[in-house]
Amino acid sequence: MRIAGLDVAFSNDYMALVIVEKNSDGKIRLVHFSTWRKFDWQLWKHDMRAKQHKFNIDWIYVDKTNNQSVVMELEEIGMRIEGVSFTNTSKYDMIRNATKQIVTGELVMPVVSAIQSESQKRLAQELIEQIREQEYSHESSNVKLTHPQGRHDDLLWALCLALYGVSLQWNTSTPLIVCLSADEIDPPNPRDQILDRVLGRFKGTGITITDVKVTMPGDQ
Repeated sequence: MRIAGLDVAFSNDYMALVIVEKNSDGKIRLVHFSTWRKFDWQLWKHDMRAKQHKFNIDWIYVDKTNNQSVVMELEEIGMRIEGVSFTNTSKYDMIRNATKQIVTGELVMPVVSAIQSESQKRLAQELIEQIREQEYSHESSNVKLTHPQGRHDDLLWALCLALYGVSLQWNTSTPLIVCLSADEIDPPNPRDQILDRVLGRFKGTGITITDVKVTMPGDQ
C-alpha cells in the first residue's frame, strides 16, 4: 500500500509531497519526497500525474485547509484524494501519531548517507530537521505547534498526512475469499500456483492485497 501526503501552500511557501509504503511486515518506509515553490499550476498537475504513474500511489491525503480547489483538481485528473482540514487538535493528533510510529520503529526512517539521489538525500535530511525543530506551546487548554522563524515545516506535515492516511486505510482493509476449481491447479506445487493465480486476478485493478492464506483440502 502506497499513501502520499500533500501539504498545500502558496505564495512564498513550499508545496510538499511525501510518499510512504506499508508492507505486510507492518513497517512503513519512505518512498519519495518532492517540494515545489513558485510553480506553474499546469506543470505541477502534470508532475503529479507523472508521480502517480511512476509510484503507483493508492491514495493521496491533501491539506484542504486553505483551498478546496486543490482536492477538486486532483480528483478531476483521476487521483484518489481525501481532503483533510488542519486544526490545532487534528495537527496535534497527527504529530502524536507520527511520533509514536517513529519511536516504536513502525516508521523506518531513512539512512540519509545511503540515499543515492542528491535531491532525495537533501529532502530526507530536511525532513529529519523539520521533525527535530517542531515546537510545542500551550495556550490555555490548547496545544499549538510551531517551527523556528525562517524555517519551514512542509515536509513534516506532508509526512503526517501520509501516515494519517496509512492508519485509516490499513485499518479498513476488506477480507476477500477466492475459490479455485481443482481443475485449475496442477501438481507439484499447488500452494504456489494458487497464490500466483489469486494475485494475478487482482493485477491492474488498483486493489492492494496485503495477505493471502491458502487452505488446501484436509487442512485443519
